[in-house]
Amino acid sequence: MADKTVFIISEDPVIRNLLSELVEAAGLRAETLPSMEVWFETAAPEFQGCLVLDTNDGDLVEPERLAEFVWACARIPVLVLVQRGAVQTAVHALKHGAMDVLQKPLQVEILLERIKQVVAGEGEKGATR
Repeated sequence: MADKTVFIISEDPVIRNLLSELVEAAGLRAETLPSMEVWFETAAPEFQGCLVLDTNDGDLVEPERLAEFVWACARIPVLVLVQRGAVQTAVHALKHGAMDVLQKPLQVEILLERIKQVVAGEGEKGATR
C-alpha cells in the first residue's frame, strides 16, 4: 500500500491538512489538493490509490463538476465526504460512481478503515455512513 497515494481534495486547507496527517499517521502516502481541477492537471495517468473528495452541498449538481467527478470515478476509487443532511450530494455521488459516502462530522476510525480497504483493493461500493 505504500506505493499508493491517497489524494485529498478539499477547498478548506484545515481539512486538507487534518486528513493528510491522519492518513500519513496510518502509514499511507497522502497528497493534498485544493480542487478537482488541480488534481486533473497533476495526476499521473496510472492512478494508484484513492481519492477523498470533501464536498459542499450541491457540488455535484453542476454539470461541469459532475462530469469531472464521473471521469475521476472511472479511473480511481473515490470516497466522498458530505455534510450531514446533504442527501442530494450523497445520492449524486453514489449514482455516478463513488465508492462510498461518509457524513461529516467524520468518525476517524471509519474513514481510515474505508481508505485502507479501498487502497488495498478490497473496497466494495457502500452507502452513506
